[in-house]
Amino acid sequence: MRQFEKNAEKYEQVRAKIKYPDELYQYLASLCENHAQALDIGCGNGVSTIRLDKYFSALTGVDLGENLINFARSSFPQISFEVGRVENCNFNSQFDLITSATSFYWMDRALIISKMKTWLTSKGVFCAYKYDFPILYGRLRDFIAYELATKWAQYRDKRLIEYDDTLELLNQSNLFKQTGRFLISNILELTPKEVAYFFLSTSYVTQYIENTSDNAYPDWFMQQINTICAEENVTQVKVNFDIVAFYGKK
Repeated sequence: MRQFEKNAEKYEQVRAKIKYPDELYQYLASLCENHAQALDIGCGNGVSTIRLDKYFSALTGVDLGENLINFARSSFPQISFEVGRVENCNFNSQFDLITSATSFYWMDRALIISKMKTWLTSKGVFCAYKYDFPILYGRLRDFIAYELATKWAQYRDKRLIEYDDTLELLNQSNLFKQTGRFLISNILELTPKEVAYFFLSTSYVTQYIENTSDNAYPDWFMQQINTICAEENVTQVKVNFDIVAFYGKK
């Protein structure tokens, strides 16, 4: 889409600000009794994998996307990256921690969890985590809720909006002595333009624009965000990007 390409650099800049918080990785490391090796499945370009670097002696990342892995290898040469479908992977060693971010929900989750029997060490930990839908405050919250309900909702993937039964799958596997769900508070401050760029960079908004051919929508959406923030005298918008995570410990 022409509009997306026009603002691609700005989209990447705002996406770079929306990172998983340090508290997530600190907590995951605290769950592990040993810190020799960690594996990140569905690792993408490695920006989450590298966050484990200070807690584990060796890291491995796996992703289906060859271009993403090439980027990861050039960016983080200290990490071992592999290209492949995670469900088909066989590893020569076991891991003290295995993580997967949102990409986990595009995998065969039950199969992946069953493989933890051989992939994890005797006291290893597996954790799948993701962002909830971002929550804004004040009039912006109502505006975003309306746009979601009337325009974007049909383009959101059902795997991210239906009930998340990952905890049930972990328990049903009978592989873990301890399982749980935890939430990490993650409130960021973005400028009004960054808020607009974030939503315009999501898959559901871009699909809405492409499917409706509403190429004027990005400019209109940006104007609405700016107007609401100006009327409320807001220069920094607090956005709740809380992290929801499920884990199992052998």
